[in-house]
Amino acid sequence: MLDQIIPQLKAKLQGELTGKLGVDPSKVDGIVNAAGDSVKEGMGQGLDLNAALNLFSKDANDAHGSALLGSMGESFLGKLTGPLGFDAAKAGSIKDLVMPVLTQLVTEKVGGNKDLLSGLLGGGGKDLLSGAAGKLGGLGKLFGKD
Repeated sequence: MLDQIIPQLKAKLQGELTGKLGVDPSKVDGIVNAAGDSVKEGMGQGLDLNAALNLFSKDANDAHGSALLGSMGESFLGKLTGPLGFDAAKAGSIKDLVMPVLTQLVTEKVGGNKDLLSGLLGGGGKDLLSGAAGKLGGLGKLFGKD
């Protein structure tokens, strides 16, 4: 599912990234792919089911959801300042533009429904690093791990 969201993210933000933030158009693909990778990594690192349920719902983020989003944001910043070569200030502006939109798109895709997201997680939030994502069906498809 995330692989379907990345093109939407690009379409939604390309104008703002290049116009408002002055990003070179050739770097837009790298930015949206790095954002997607950061979400995948965040979901794969000792997944906290409550954090994921909170983050990808229409509810306000609690401490767990905020921590997960913060972890994803830090990963994204590292990709922006490292491989993509942005300075810290520009990377911060890019992160602040991209992450809320990406989170919103994922939330819309799962319908903002905690029960649906829980079903995608297999109801138990199994360890994604072990390769269980493909066996969980829904979550594997959500994050492109068929």
